Amino acid sequence: MQRSWKRRNVDLALLTTRIGDFFKERDFEAVKGQTPTGYQILAEGSPYFRLQGYVGVTIEGRPEDFAIKLDLCTKRNKRFRLPPSLLSMFGGGYFLLQAMKSDEAWMKLEKEFWQHMENAVLHLTNTAENKKELSKCSLSRRSSF
Repeated sequence: MQRSWKRRNVDLALLTTRIGDFFKERDFEAVKGQTPTGYQILAEGSPYFRLQGYVGVTIEGRPEDFAIKLDLCTKRNKRFRLPPSLLSMFGGGYFLLQAMKSDEAWMKLEKEFWQHMENAVLHLTNTAENKKELSKCSLSRRSSF
C-alpha cells in the first residue's frame, strides 16, 4: 500500500528515523538506508507480529511532495500452494493456520503503521523549512557580532 503527501515540507531523514523508531518500539530488527530516490527501511523478527516475511518501507520524493510505500515481502513459496481443503486433509492445516495468523498480524501492523505515519507527518510538517530558517538565523547572528 502506498500513500502520498503534498505541500508538507517534511524533513524526510527525520521521518525515516521516526519510522525506524516505530519498528523498534514493536521489537523488530530494522535496517535503514538511503537510495538514489529517497530512503528504505527493512524490518523483521518481531515476537509480537509473527509475519511470514519481512516488512519493506520506501520513502521517495521531496520534502514538499513525497510518498511512503509499505510492503510485506513474503517468504512463502506461492508456486506450490494448494487449496485449503486439500491442505487440511494432508496435515497442512498447521501451515494454513500459520499463514492466516501472519495475514492477521500484517493487517494489524499495517493499520498501526498508517496511523503512526499520519501522526508523524502532522508533527513533522514544515520541519524542512525550519531547518533552512534556523541556518539563516544562525548566519545572521554570527554576522551581527
